[in-house]
Amino acid sequence: MVKRVKILTVVALAVIVGVIAACSALSGLQSFAKCNFDFNSVTDVALCGINVNSKKSVKDFGVTDALKLANAFTSKSFPLTLNVNVDVKNPNTATARLDGFDYILWIDDVKMTAGSMSKQVSVGSNEKVTMPVGFSVDLFEILKSQSRDKLVSFGCGLATNNADASRVKLSIKPYFTIGGQVMRFPSYITIGGNKLMPSTN
Repeated sequence: MVKRVKILTVVALAVIVGVIAACSALSGLQSFAKCNFDFNSVTDVALCGINVNSKKSVKDFGVTDALKLANAFTSKSFPLTLNVNVDVKNPNTATARLDGFDYILWIDDVKMTAGSMSKQVSVGSNEKVTMPVGFSVDLFEILKSQSRDKLVSFGCGLATNNADASRVKLSIKPYFTIGGQVMRFPSYITIGGNKLMPSTN
């Protein structure tokens, strides 16, 4: 009888701990839903592994890099990598948390890539953090009709040093895992050009 009571006590405590953890996680997700999101910048822009922050066109590349770009174009693969930095401000009394998010990356209103990313983020009460989100896409696949020079100009123009980064938008749908179950926001939040815009996707 005593052993049974102990087992029931352990089970009850486990249930209570589980409920508390679930409530805490749900509170964190709800707080994240009330956070303010602002577009910060686009950084670390690279074409075919070449940093382009100080370049505007093919003419700005040295012989070795220009040859690398030409070879990439000939091989029908023209990778673009970049970081989209988003400011997240938490005006709530509770810490805002998430385990990851679904995403859609837009450049010049063209859908470049979409997917899901595991990325734990925690923002304390009345705090602001900058959340960097890294992407890699193949411009050759997306902009097939463009010439090599056009692809280079496209990538170079994204660098914060060269142009208005409002060309880039990021749609995110945060989620949190509770008891093995994934809970997502009901819709995407789209951030771009220092504005928070409603998403139609």
